[in-house]
Amino acid sequence: MTYPTTFELPTTDSLTGLLTTAYFRHLLREQVLPQAEGGETPLTFFLLDNDYFSELNTTHGSVCGDNVLKGTARVLREVLPDAAILSRYGGDEFAGALPDTRLDDAFTLLEEVRRRLAALTWEEWPDLHTTCSTGLAAFPANGSNDVELIRAADQALYTAKITGRNKVSLPLADSRMVTKTSHYTSTQLDRLALLAKAVKRSEATLLREALDDLLKKYNDLLGPPPTARTSLPTSV
Repeated sequence: MTYPTTFELPTTDSLTGLLTTAYFRHLLREQVLPQAEGGETPLTFFLLDNDYFSELNTTHGSVCGDNVLKGTARVLREVLPDAAILSRYGGDEFAGALPDTRLDDAFTLLEEVRRRLAALTWEEWPDLHTTCSTGLAAFPANGSNDVELIRAADQALYTAKITGRNKVSLPLADSRMVTKTSHYTSTQLDRLALLAKAVKRSEATLLREALDDLLKKYNDLLGPPPTARTSLPTSV
């Protein structure tokens, strides 16, 4: 991604080195979204929030809080593609745009971020355990501009928070899709990640393959697929 060479406000956050909120929103609106629309390529937006960060700051101090923020930024850089546009969105919240990334693939990537953040250890604070919650939104399905995308991702983030934290949540419009962290054990997810690396396929692809096999197994109970049935009225 090539960034504009001039901007009236600071472009990077001094603590994390990620983009500032204002510059990130500028790039999203003026460059990232137009490129996705013009090229008809997928784009996923996310908001990530460190769980219980205020309590962490109160208990362990601001130096600890700053280290958690820097650690979060480091994990985001390590896991997400080079093309990702990342921002410290304010306080303990982070935002990102993932060009050429479908929603299910973004889910897999942010799941890896979540796992790595939960596994971080801190030499100065050995009793510290950090987690994060993330909300996703896809362009253009969940929003046709930056305001709509941010709103959709924020709603998904709120869902992650009120349903237990330490999870990645999909947009409300995709509520039929369930979060892996809500329905699979950590052991299953870890083994899925290892399998995906071993066969060089995405976790989302492997889960879809497993679901197809399950549906085939119980095909007699399901009957013909919806496309073979008589169409029903769309309104009553």
